[in-house]
Amino acid sequence: GRRLGDRCGGSGFLVKPRILQTTTVYYTQSIFYRSQSCESKSRISVKKNMYLNTLKPCSFIDMCIAEVCFSRGNMEQTVQVLYNFGYRTIAINYTLEDGNIESKRKKKKGESRDTSDMVPPPRITDGVKDIVSKLKLENFEVLSRLTITFSNQEILHKINKSLNFKKYDIIAVLPTTMQAFMFICSTFEADIFAVDLESKFSLRLTRKLYHQLVERGYHFELNYGPAIQDSTKRKNLIHISHLYHSFGKSKNIILSSGAESNICIRSPYDVISLGFIFGLSELQSKHALTSCPRSAIINSVGRKYGKSVMFVENIRVEDKQDVVVLEESEGEDMTLDQPVQKKSKV
Repeated sequence: GRRLGDRCGGSGFLVKPRILQTTTVYYTQSIFYRSQSCESKSRISVKKNMYLNTLKPCSFIDMCIAEVCFSRGNMEQTVQVLYNFGYRTIAINYTLEDGNIESKRKKKKGESRDTSDMVPPPRITDGVKDIVSKLKLENFEVLSRLTITFSNQEILHKINKSLNFKKYDIIAVLPTTMQAFMFICSTFEADIFAVDLESKFSLRLTRKLYHQLVERGYHFELNYGPAIQDSTKRKNLIHISHLYHSFGKSKNIILSSGAESNICIRSPYDVISLGFIFGLSELQSKHALTSCPRSAIINSVGRKYGKSVMFVENIRVEDKQDVVVLEESEGEDMTLDQPVQKKSKV
């Protein structure tokens, strides 16, 4: 707080400014290589960079917005509200319950079997993307999410074979029985562990099972939207959040809106302040809106496309000045500039 020339106490010495040497470190998350061939320009990038063009580490993400929130005719208004609040990535949630998948009525002999897919397609996602391009919103990503509510593990094998199941970007699971919960902890691969706020959390969660889900890439979701409207859901949400804090120290927590109307959507900074009620610190609340959802999206890419190091995509080169074609003379000069290899003794 002192200026140059201020006297330090009664000694009469002047306070001299200190010159500190700073070092700036630049880093990139992925390296892109362009081939010098004119026939095919390809980009080799790390596999997990599918969404990293718009998915920045410090951007706010809402991982659960109900399908109903966009299907009431206010799709453009909802997108504008989310963008003005500062969200740059959203996931539209579609729900699937095991009771609605198969009819309990048995088919009669000779009756044609229904060949329709049991998993509904993400219908509204393309419409929301069209509105984003219409409004010319920059760096705004729209993803699709499927939340599966089930009590029997056998239904998951049929869902995995569905063609519409592979169209979703994010997969969330909501087990209702202990048997289904143990199947998730050991076998089934998904991205988000969701809970039902209408009833009290009845699953037996332990420290071992919590860390087992964390190691398998699961993230635990807390929806604040239903808790705003109902006091019972608010109590259940606080109860579940404190269970996560006691068993896993609130690791891999995601704060989502789960809103069925744009009235329930809150600003990211309001949600960060709300995280104190859920046993989260300020840093944990910020990670629950930025880095943890980002990690869940990156893990979903690995789940869909398998474990690999890189993938190759063809791109179009708009500016011809970026393409550098080496002539034969330049190639010979480059080989001459290389140092002479040392001879090794045998």
